Amino acid sequence: MKNNTNIVLIGFMGCGKSSVGIDLAKRISYSFVDSDLEIEKEIGMSISEYFKKYGEEQFRILEEKTIKRLVRTTRQVIATGGGIVKNPVNINHLKKTGHIVYLKASAKHIYNNIKNDSSRPLLNVEDKYNTIIALLNERKELYEKHPDFIVEVDGKSIEEISSLIINYLEEGQLL
Repeated sequence: MKNNTNIVLIGFMGCGKSSVGIDLAKRISYSFVDSDLEIEKEIGMSISEYFKKYGEEQFRILEEKTIKRLVRTTRQVIATGGGIVKNPVNINHLKKTGHIVYLKASAKHIYNNIKNDSSRPLLNVEDKYNTIIALLNERKELYEKHPDFIVEVDGKSIEEISSLIINYLEEGQLL
């Protein structure tokens, strides 16, 4: 990338940030980092366990510290946690060093991707589908307020999504 910046993927859990991020990073010769995995390495437990033990508020503090550390490095694709947009400080840090891409997925797409996944603390509920709808509605404005580019992911392969992002970056002469 000409400006030696990062590409930051935001979106709801299960929208494909990690899968797309890995593919995109390989295709543009960037490193890939997943903020949730970085947090898990640091705390020595899963995010789900951390949520149960310390709660979401403490997790968001930890997430902010991790984002501050990650943005010190450039030329990386950063897959963020689904709730990253809830903290404006995180978004400000990410915007200073990167281009934010929102992977926008429907509730149905998300549900199909994570219906059997029990590692998502906010979705360990009886009615996952309606919880996804409620959380998407709650975060919709934040997801749509911050990105430089939005990709609708429903019905697209990982490679197609990566290609759309690369096209956006090339058209803006960012690659």
